[in-house]
Amino acid sequence: MTPLVRRGRALAAVALGVALAAAPAVASPLRLPPVTRAKLKNGLSVLVVAKRDLPLVDMRIVVSAGSVADPAGKEGVAQLCAELLTQGAGTRSARQLVEAVESMGGDLSANSGTERCYVSAEFLSKDFGAGLELMRDVVTQPTLAADEFARKRDEALATIANDRNDPGTVADKSFGTFLLRGSPLGHPAIGTDSSVKSLRREDVVEFHRRYFVPDNAMLAIVGDVDPKAAIEQVEAAFKEWKGNGEKRGMAYTPVPQIQGRKVLIVDKPDATQAQIRLGCIGVARNHPDYFPIMVARTILSVGFASRLIDQIRVNQGLTYSIQSGFNMYRNAGTFVIETFTRNEAIRQCIDATLKEVAKLVEEGPSDAELERAKRFMTGQFPLGLQSPGELADRLLDAEFFGLPPTYLESYADQVNAVTLTDVRRALKSYFCASDLRVVVVGDAKVAKPVLETLGDLTVQPLE
Repeated sequence: MTPLVRRGRALAAVALGVALAAAPAVASPLRLPPVTRAKLKNGLSVLVVAKRDLPLVDMRIVVSAGSVADPAGKEGVAQLCAELLTQGAGTRSARQLVEAVESMGGDLSANSGTERCYVSAEFLSKDFGAGLELMRDVVTQPTLAADEFARKRDEALATIANDRNDPGTVADKSFGTFLLRGSPLGHPAIGTDSSVKSLRREDVVEFHRRYFVPDNAMLAIVGDVDPKAAIEQVEAAFKEWKGNGEKRGMAYTPVPQIQGRKVLIVDKPDATQAQIRLGCIGVARNHPDYFPIMVARTILSVGFASRLIDQIRVNQGLTYSIQSGFNMYRNAGTFVIETFTRNEAIRQCIDATLKEVAKLVEEGPSDAELERAKRFMTGQFPLGLQSPGELADRLLDAEFFGLPPTYLESYADQVNAVTLTDVRRALKSYFCASDLRVVVVGDAKVAKPVLETLGDLTVQPLE
């Protein structure tokens, strides 16, 4: 990234932050520039926001296909495909593509997630047309060259090998598989050693052919543009991008809630600390209780005044870090608490954590906790919209999950409308303390004796 772009992003953050007028205690009404929406003839959805403070344009394309679309036995193909997009496209090699982007002081990247692949770009507004064409080539005409494929696959295998040395990463991967066993949501996005070794260039080509089509994608443009003219330029640039006629349904079915407790110990004899993950099935992103859930989660584990941090970290000194979160997808979700502790305190840490969750579920929060959580959420939300790129991301999130067009502007009102009754309902419905899965990555000789009474116990070697 060039100094010009870095400086532009910093100035854009300041400019947009001033425009949003976010206050730390009581958030002012959020007023965003209007969003112009269009559906192109080829099926591509386009959203454009004119933000003329600085001569910059941010672009984001989202393709509805992530690791959940990996074919069985080919886990990791979505991520490999995303990483190859910028390694040569159109008539340019990987080096030529980098040189073209840098010659304009721009930025162009691609990555993938559970349900989506992303291509992001930022260019000076005078280079919008040229930058748009580079982005188009990356999305629609990646070379997917054999030598680049082999290099990226080797890098993925090296990352998988290195991840075995990181207990936190092992815990995250193990928990996903343990909780979501059998669901495409459960496998690591990077794949496994055996699945990545089985990948061939043809697998990536087929993944791209099937999913990288205009009626399966959305484009957001935020910056120094005229919306009507920008849409016309997009129409011209992407006019040759056609669909393939395939019907693409949801890649996974809803995940049923779990019953009872099960514990998995991943044996890492050299570990001096134990990584801990515990949780259960959650909800989809467009769930009607989204705001009560987020307020409850803030009360539980966000900030030093939250229940888990105050008790588990500050008062009992069992960990340096503990947090909870909801991973929400289109058709499912998970709730997870993650922390770590010294080996001799594994059971104490887990018991104390579950006790705090159960106490909050049974008693509910105080009025003061509720108001503090609301102030925090409404004060922090505008800060996540301070750059054109962040705004583009949030617009695409809302579009992808089918949220109302007024979601961003109405966020503070939705949070402030949450009552104690709403939070208590959310806690009792979605925060688990009894029916859950527990993963501990550490020395099994230490962990097994103290966890045998916690639930149905399995010990497995570090794979």
